[in-house]
Amino acid sequence: MKKNTLLLIVTLLVTAFGYSQGLDCSRVKEGTFKFTDPTSKKTCTIKRTGNIQTEKMEDAEEVYDFDLVWIDDCTYTLSPTAATAARNKEVLKAGTMTVKITKVKEGSYIQHVKVANNPKFRRIDEVFLVSESK
Repeated sequence: MKKNTLLLIVTLLVTAFGYSQGLDCSRVKEGTFKFTDPTSKKTCTIKRTGNIQTEKMEDAEEVYDFDLVWIDDCTYTLSPTAATAARNKEVLKAGTMTVKITKVKEGSYIQHVKVANNPKFRRIDEVFLVSESK
């Protein structure tokens, strides 16, 4: 009986330790990334450096800069910078976006996006790392 109890405890501890290993999002906190917008089917290029994220859709002149705040290791918020809001008042209507990274792969990650002023808005994207040429 003691042997079975000990085996059960060890198994539970090993399982709990395995699940407690946090998702490592450090590789995707900075860099250049791309994803395809599901609505327009166009590619969006994202550049993330420090506390700024810049986004540009293919075939568009407009560039959007966002203030980026990391809430935890894999969740961040995006709010348009004052300069972006001054150029395009429409970006203020959406409000703050919250992005949660749920899976990190070798060359991509999965993100879940929510928008503050549109609670029904939910989107899941696979975002790909762009290799920087040297």
